[in-house]
This record gives sequence, C-alpha cells and structure tokens, in this order.
Amino acid sequence: MKYRINKDNLSLAERICNINNVDINNLDVSNFEVDYNQEIINEFKNKLLSNSDKRFFIVGDYDCDGICATTIIKRLLESLNIECNYYIPSRFKQGYGLNKDIVKIASDNNFGALLCVDNGAVAYEQLEYAKELGLKTFVIDHHEYEKQVDVDAFLHPNLFNENYSDMCAAGLCALLANSFKEDSINIVYGGLATLADMVTVLNYNRFLLKRMIDILNSEDVLPIKYLLGNNPVSYESLSYNVIPKINAVSRLEDMMNVNYVVRYLSENNQECLKYLNKIEEINTTRKDLTRQMSSLAERLIDHNEEFIVLKSDVFAEGLCGLIANKILSEYGKPVLVLSKNNNELKGSGRSPDGFDIFSYLSKTKELFNAFGGHNQAVGLSMDYENYDKLIDFIHSNNFEVEEKEKDALYLKINDIDESVINDIEELAPYGHGFEKPLLCIDGTYSSSFNIKGMYPKFILNDKLEAISFNSSHINKDFKMMIGHLRKDDYHRNKLSFLIEDLI
Repeated sequence: MKYRINKDNLSLAERICNINNVDINNLDVSNFEVDYNQEIINEFKNKLLSNSDKRFFIVGDYDCDGICATTIIKRLLESLNIECNYYIPSRFKQGYGLNKDIVKIASDNNFGALLCVDNGAVAYEQLEYAKELGLKTFVIDHHEYEKQVDVDAFLHPNLFNENYSDMCAAGLCALLANSFKEDSINIVYGGLATLADMVTVLNYNRFLLKRMIDILNSEDVLPIKYLLGNNPVSYESLSYNVIPKINAVSRLEDMMNVNYVVRYLSENNQECLKYLNKIEEINTTRKDLTRQMSSLAERLIDHNEEFIVLKSDVFAEGLCGLIANKILSEYGKPVLVLSKNNNELKGSGRSPDGFDIFSYLSKTKELFNAFGGHNQAVGLSMDYENYDKLIDFIHSNNFEVEEKEKDALYLKINDIDESVINDIEELAPYGHGFEKPLLCIDGTYSSSFNIKGMYPKFILNDKLEAISFNSSHINKDFKMMIGHLRKDDYHRNKLSFLIEDLI
C-alpha cells in the first residue's frame, strides 16, 4: 500500500477535513432543517392517502437497511390506520427482492397495494405482473436502475437534491414517515440503517446519525437499548453490538425467521424481550461459526494464488461474505468463498480497492445461475459442474490490483495524548464521504515483544504502546507505523496505537 503522508501545519480537524475534501462548516448539522415539504414527497404521500382504503402488502429486504425500512413503513401505515402486513423473503429459498410468487400471494390474499422497500427499483417484470393482477404499486428504494419502474408512486434518492441524494432505504422511509408526524423512533431506525449501509455521512444522513445518538442518549428506544446491553451509545458500539445482531438472523434463518426482527423492532415495550434472547443466541452462533469456518478457510488457502477461491460443504451459505471479508483484510487479495450444497455452489466474493471483482466476473457470468453485486462485493450461485470452468477463467484472465494511495496524518509521538482522540471523535460520524483518518507515527520504540508469539507489541513511551494483529509484521523492518489511536482497554491513562501497516 502507498501512502500520502500529510504533515501540514494546521489543526487536526482542518487536516482531517482537507484530506476528505470536506468543508469543516458542512459538518455542523445542528441547524439542518429537514425539508418535509418537497414535491416528490408530497406526490408520494398523496398517492398513499388516496389508496388508504386498500390493504397494503409491504415487501422488504433481509439486511439491516431493509428490516429497518420495513419497520418504519409498517409503523407509518398503522399510524394512518391503513391496514397492512409485511414480508421479508428468505435469503436462501427466495433470494433478494420481489418475485412473482410473492406478488401472487399478495393478490390471492386480497391485498390491494404492493409496497416494496429496499427493493423494487429493477423489478420491472414483477411489478408489471402486479399491475396485471390489479394491485396498486409503490416502490421506496435506493438501488441503481437504468430506467425508472412504471409504478403508481416511486421514491428514490436520485429524485432529490444533493442534500438527500445518497439516502439508504430506511433513511428515505424515515424522511417520508416524519413528513406526516415527527417520530424519534423513525430517526433512530433511519440512522441505524444509514450507519449500516455505507452511504454518505454528510447532509441529511449526518443529521439522521447525529440525531440518532442524541435520542438514544435521552430516550428509551428499548429494542436498541437491549441489543446494546451494557455498551455505551456510540457509532462504534452500534456498529459492533447492534447492526451485526440484526443482520445475523437472515444469515442463520433456520434458527429464526427474519420477519420476527421487524416484530422485535416494532415493539418499543417489554414485549420485544420475548425475541431478544433468540437474536442474541443467533448472533453468538454466527460468531462461533464464522471463527470455525474462517479457521478452515485459512487451511484451504493456496498462498501462491493471486485470486483466492475456496469451496467447502462446511461453509454456511449465509456466512460466506463474512469469511471473505476476513480473508480479504488478512491477505489483500480478491477472494471468493463458496458453500457446496448437493450439486450447487453459492457464495460471496470480495476485492480490495483497485480491483473491480464485479466487472471481472461479469465476463464469465454465463457460468452462474445468479449473479449480482458491485465493484468490491459480489454474490453468486452456480452449478458445481461449472466450478472448474470458473477456475480456468481466473487462471487464463490476468488482472491487476491498482495500487491506490491512502492519506495518513503524521503525528509526533510526544504530541500524542488523549486530546488527539477527543479531537478526532469530535468530528464523528465517519464513513463514506468522510473517512476516519489513518495516522502515521515514527517507528522508534524503546522495547518490543510478541504476544502469544503472533502479535508484535511496541512500547513507544510511558503512555503509548503500539500493537499489530498481523503476524506478518513480526521482525519486519520499518520506519513508520500506520494505524489508528484508541484508549487502552486495560490501563487508564494509557493509549494504544493499532497498527494497520508498517512502512
């Protein structure tokens, strides 16, 4: 990895904004006024209300964004006294989004309107089929499309101005729902999905994220409070202690139907407790299985291969993406992890910055029964008999991972104290469009040792230590350390520098 080492003589806040090309004044959203009276929102509201006599069937998606979006719309329709039900398809049996079987179920059960959330933007045939059956059709989605679907009402970030142009589905649903009546729970679920779904953390999204934290610190949103447990309210804690639990259920759907998570989030009272233990159990199982399968994956890796492809009937289909992420972070190579079930392979691929795995594998998509994704992540299924053809394609089609430069802010070791962490956190939330900065420090240290013989630890001074969890860093020659700073978990008044790279 190449780095641009920033040594500007400016405040830390100014340097963070400069490397992100963001005006520091745009980070303050305390006076952001949400425009609930936009024409596109009013059009959707009018269509919704003019069909309020119909029964609505909500079709969602099984990730955090889709689950939160489904919950927000369910609560909205109920508040408007519009009869509704909801359904999130099975990740494994039905896959992503709307299909004709779901449309038929809605029609056969006397629903008069179909409302897709976090899906539907490219469901051209399915929505046309719904119209043929006499259903009114509504879509709230943020996925890209080539042409706009022909529906009765459509909400998409592409239709909004730049302040709202990169919303996730739940953020979009929160905007719509709160245009009727402001509800703090809508903001919390919209913010949570925004944190989970890798959309920009500026403008309206930043408002949602900041307001979410304020609400969680001042009000009891019990479904989130229970998932947090004893952990503090913070972006980091929500990312590690709440979002993975919501996502885990669809990954291990044999343990619990994902539709129950909508019911859990909808109950802001003690009733939600009856689902909590099962969600926690599923997440614990998810972590245990991911560790076991990652260990197996490590043993299967051929380190001579530049594109890592792993297959096993031990891999759980819903965990392939998590395993691929772990291998990618460890080796920095494109990786495909496939679960074998009878004569079919299903799995996920991930790639580093500088390599478009979606475009690369699109060249041989005739081998796949299903294929989708974006430049750094794909999902696919294929017949087992095509596996060797896929490997042949990879071996015969060379590729390069373009080496990209990353910015790192240089800090003198003796200038590092807790105020540096405070200055960085003051500018949170970080994410797409405003990345948390990498830090760079001199590689001088007074002593070092290896923890468990695997992880090098360096004593920099009496208040600062550095540690790497990459065993390849043992005995490596370097002049500088690249990483992040955090408070020491075990020693008050000490700081830890978490090493990502040694250069």
